[in-house]
Amino acid sequence: PQISRFVRSSANSFDDETKRSDPHYQRTLEVLTLSWAKRQKVRLWYRSAANGVVKEHVFCPYFIETAAVGQAIYVIGQIEPEDVQRTYRLERIERIELIPSYYSLPDDFDSDALFSQAWGIWYSDQEPVTVRLCFSSAVAKRVRETRWHLSESVEPLEDGELLWKAEIAEPREMVPWIRGWGCDVEVLEPAWLRERIADEAKWTAALYENQTEE
Repeated sequence: PQISRFVRSSANSFDDETKRSDPHYQRTLEVLTLSWAKRQKVRLWYRSAANGVVKEHVFCPYFIETAAVGQAIYVIGQIEPEDVQRTYRLERIERIELIPSYYSLPDDFDSDALFSQAWGIWYSDQEPVTVRLCFSSAVAKRVRETRWHLSESVEPLEDGELLWKAEIAEPREMVPWIRGWGCDVEVLEPAWLRERIADEAKWTAALYENQTEE
């Protein structure tokens, strides 16, 4: 059942031509799926997105999830010997192999609960953060056409703008989505997210000003 559920939710990712023609990607996915189904540990070599360093770990896959943005596949599980939970992106796994050792899922592991307040695949042990956004009248209707998060609520304002609110586990994951609305959205809270988007707007403006001067 868990494999069936994963395949149904990942149909778009599997249909990506570049991934279907990549034998390394296909083999990595096959080994991970087999490991997950049989509860058999794997040894993998993972490349860090931050510094490019490749580290070797024994890994116990708990759940495989597909992110809607970018059609990327992620696997959540426990690494040994550190005994800490990690989320790995499949494309960054340089090498993987099954090993003759098995594991059990923790009794308290609940994938539905884990992602219930996530924007995508980022989750947190901390309390979710209240995110409030104000969308302009130009995009308010388009925003209301889609339910972006299970916890969201929307409130039409008198001038046609839309107040959007949700409880998000890791708001940093929302940044590309917020950025995509450009000047048609204003971050009201949290303050650090408002500051980050404001800073990015200044950097973008400066970039274009420099090009104009040249």
